[in-house]
Amino acid sequence: MKRFLHPQNWIPPLRPLIEAYLSIAARFIRPDPSVVICGAMNGLLYGDNSQHLFEWMLEHRPDLSPVWITRSWKTWRRIRSAGRPALLAYSPRALHALLRARVGVFTDNLHDISMDPWILPKTLSLIALRHGRSVKRVRFARRAHKISAEEAERRRFEGELTRYAISTSEFISELQELCLEIGPEKHVVTGYPRNDALLQTPDSQRQAWNRFMGGRSFRKVILYAPSWRHGRYFTRFFPFDDFDLEALEHFLEEHDCLMLLRPHRLDLGYPENRAYLAELSRQEHVQLATHEELPDVNSFLPFIDSLICDYSALYHDYLLLDRPMLFVPYDIEDFESQNGFLYPYLECLPGPDVRNFPGFLSKLGEIMDDRDPHREARHRLRDRIHAHQDAGATARVVALIDEIRAESS
Repeated sequence: MKRFLHPQNWIPPLRPLIEAYLSIAARFIRPDPSVVICGAMNGLLYGDNSQHLFEWMLEHRPDLSPVWITRSWKTWRRIRSAGRPALLAYSPRALHALLRARVGVFTDNLHDISMDPWILPKTLSLIALRHGRSVKRVRFARRAHKISAEEAERRRFEGELTRYAISTSEFISELQELCLEIGPEKHVVTGYPRNDALLQTPDSQRQAWNRFMGGRSFRKVILYAPSWRHGRYFTRFFPFDDFDLEALEHFLEEHDCLMLLRPHRLDLGYPENRAYLAELSRQEHVQLATHEELPDVNSFLPFIDSLICDYSALYHDYLLLDRPMLFVPYDIEDFESQNGFLYPYLECLPGPDVRNFPGFLSKLGEIMDDRDPHREARHRLRDRIHAHQDAGATARVVALIDEIRAESS
């Protein structure tokens, strides 16, 4: 019974009925160009570029009526409790909103804004805000670990509905087209709305960070946030044969440093990974920073002194803060063969490549001592990734929304 109640099982059989309902309802529901549909992260979470754009429109554009659509009761309650407009994707009101709107924004896929991708009306022009463009090849650009025929069909449909896909530079637009295959003319360089807050951090984010820290303070806070492996296996933290947890805790204590661990939310589905992360976080100077504790990673990047990463798009965003990074590409050979890279990864690396635990502590020591030998490498990559290095990305995206709305008036 529980299996049947899962939306992916009951929606497909009911799709003809839902489409018939939408066809009839469309005759009576008048378009409203002020309505902007917003969603993100597979329709389950509240965050990313869509959240930053959504809240900006609510605050700065009273002539617009943005509404968040989610497939999660928990997320719906959270947004509503904050006094912001939200609809459950399975409700008639959400279906009606899709018919009224002429513009929608999403980050990951069409499930961000709909209970079923195939029922989205073709009168809706979409702006793909993206989850970020990393160095790794994804979607149609993957080398060996290809997407399924079913996913490819959904992605092609998504591309048809997509009017614009935002990016951070012409260089990134070219890489993005390799992955999305939606047409080079659809990529527009605006920068990411979520990165505006890196350069102009609102008080609300400082308050949220202070609540998370609970009155504690450290000389340095380091975020360890590696990339997802696309379900092939879970991502390993401290993947060193000679890893010594006691030595790590001693190092962090000696330098008055807090290390935050942020696993990909899908990697928490592995029991052995959850157990390992729980063991790590029992240390006084190691703490989890999952989507439960901090839903939107970019909201707390301004308070991070250094980033530990591998192939994640997060390090592209972090370049805007011009702070030290170090990299742990422990499975680079496998990643190169399965995904591949969109540009020479090691050649452009804006920080040290660490492969063992003594080297890891050594490079952390440089950060603790405020030594920064990779500043020039960071600047070179930053200037390729980010054409706009200001806090104006959200306004530029809203200008795209206004362009589409003007056509519907």
